[in-house]
Order: sequence, then C-alpha cells, then structure tokens
Amino acid sequence: MVSTIQAEYAYSQAMSETVDERAIRELIERTYAAMSSGEAGTGRFFAHPDIGIAGSGQGELVSGPEMAARMAEAVTRLGYLWSPEAVTVWVRDEFAWAQILGTVTVDHDGQPEVVPYWTTGVFGREAGEWSWRYWGGAEPQAEPRV
Repeated sequence: MVSTIQAEYAYSQAMSETVDERAIRELIERTYAAMSSGEAGTGRFFAHPDIGIAGSGQGELVSGPEMAARMAEAVTRLGYLWSPEAVTVWVRDEFAWAQILGTVTVDHDGQPEVVPYWTTGVFGREAGEWSWRYWGGAEPQAEPRV
C-alpha cells in the first residue's frame, strides 16, 4: 500500500521531471527489476568501462565492467526483491546522479525481512543513452555507529 506521502511525492516528481530525469528513473526501475528477477543478464546494466560499485558490505568493492557484472549476477541469484521507493534525480549535461531510497526484501526460510537499502547512483550519457557509472549502496542503521 502506498502512503499519502509517497503518492504526493510521486505526483510532484511526475509533474516536474524532464525527459532525462524520466530516462534515469526508467533505467533504475529496469535495473532493480532485473536484480529482482533471479535471471541471468543483470550485468548488462553495469557494462560501462568506468563503472564502480561499493555495496553495503565491507568486501563489496569492484571496479570495471567484468567485476561489476559478476557482482550484479551474484546479487541477482540471491533472489532478493529490490524496491526503489523514492528516487530523486539531478541532471547536469552528460552526467546525472540519483538518491534511491528503497528496500530489499530477503526471504529467511519463508519469512520475509524488509531491509532499508539506499543507493547513490551516478550516470553518464553517451550517444543519447544513459548508463550506470557508480552504485553506492548502504543499509541505514537505526542506531548509527559513526
């Protein structure tokens, strides 16, 4: 169920977004859907030569399309449900960045656990097409340590 705040946010975003902002949002939606699908092929979203990923785990640091594709495929095989719930996009010429506030639903022996997951995405445009350049993931803590 969508809250009133989420509905108002979605309406205000739809009324003011540009073509580029819409393209970035659609790219984010397609990426999260692919990561949720459990099917091979998610690596295609992280194919740019300059891609870098910093996941929420200490060992989740990769650079370059080969390593990024392997990480994306591994995450996809986990069977998590990735949900981008509030996306804010900024576009400046050929680059854009987004704050993606969402959740990841993890199945623990039939018991779903919804984990807050926030992503910072950086995107570049070449030949009219937007692509991921950086994914920074975080699991916000109720009681931050630092």
